[in-house]
Amino acid sequence: MFDRHKILIVDPSTIFRRTLKEVIETSETFVDVIEAENSDQAQSIIAKSAPDVVFLDIALPRGSGVRLIASIRRMAPDTRIVVLTSHDSEEHEEVSLAQGADFFLSKERSGGLRLLDVIRATIRRQHRG
Repeated sequence: MFDRHKILIVDPSTIFRRTLKEVIETSETFVDVIEAENSDQAQSIIAKSAPDVVFLDIALPRGSGVRLIASIRRMAPDTRIVVLTSHDSEEHEEVSLAQGADFFLSKERSGGLRLLDVIRATIRRQHRG
């Protein structure tokens, strides 16, 4: 029997969340994908059941995605964190990685294959960093 991987997508855009969910469910088996549109919802979900992987935007209503990274690290230290954002400055990347994100990807500049590679690496826990 295979363990199911719990994936949380935290993004204010319903369209983006649903699209990423479809990509994950199409490319990976044995996944349960949950969605949250803001930091409060995400923290509630994480407190109840630590997901294996969190995909998040750093621009969130009701809280900062960067602060959420630090919160995830405290609440669920083994959870893999992928920042997937339109705010792709070097500063945002440095701060996100310093807070504990495993990956930082630009929504605009990351190609589909790079995103698929990151999805596979995080879900299968192939490497960190």
